[in-house]
Amino acid sequence: MTQDPGYTKLQISLHWAVAGLVLFNYLFGETMERAFDAVREGAEPAGVGHYLHVIVGILVLVLTLVRIGARFISGAPEKGPTPGDKVAAGLQGLLYLLTVLVPVLGMTAWGGGQGWAAGPHVIGANAIMLLAVLHALSALFHQYVLKDRLLLRMMRAR
Repeated sequence: MTQDPGYTKLQISLHWAVAGLVLFNYLFGETMERAFDAVREGAEPAGVGHYLHVIVGILVLVLTLVRIGARFISGAPEKGPTPGDKVAAGLQGLLYLLTVLVPVLGMTAWGGGQGWAAGPHVIGANAIMLLAVLHALSALFHQYVLKDRLLLRMMRAR
């Protein structure tokens, strides 16, 4: 479903909330790594940072699912026909997938006690950050080089 060239206030708020929460968990992810290692060694994790990481991860998952639902209900701007537009759409889809998959892997590793999921969780988190940087650079390129005002779609509600 497509709509006017822009997003709703809800979609914009969810975009920036998920971006901020993902960045927070990435920057403070070492607290969870230390807690995970402590538990694997039979020790009690120090501090409470790992609880915060879990809560933020759950929020990322929930807000991403709400965002996907909002996209189906409210639509999104039309995608362009160029190869670059197709790459951008694929990158956006991959970001959606990873912001669901990475928290699920984290819950599988931590809450489910499945150590095998920890490695893919970390790899996925690194992939999110790489793709997010590419996404941000692309938006800035559109805004300041191509001057097509694309970035404003995620800053001003339709």
